[in-house]
Amino acid sequence: MSAADELKRLEREIDQRGAAQPASPPVGSPRLPGRQAKPCAHTDLILGLAALLAVAGFAVHTLRQMPEQQAKTLADGMIGAAGLLVGYGVGRFRP
Repeated sequence: MSAADELKRLEREIDQRGAAQPASPPVGSPRLPGRQAKPCAHTDLILGLAALLAVAGFAVHTLRQMPEQQAKTLADGMIGAAGLLVGYGVGRFRP
């Protein structure tokens, strides 16, 4: 069997496989019944940011009611915690 015959055979197989597989629906189309939706890849990032915003809001409220020295200490701790979270995020999502 020559190389040209082998290439033609492979092309026929690829064409047959391509025709047998159904085309995927467009991106904006509604889901078909019985198909599972793909989970969002960044769900943990979104939930983490939402939790961070909630904690920051509570901390700002608490800081306003504290004496100046305690408020400064808590604010410094929050800055350090934010640095740790950024470092964790960079390490986790870095390729």
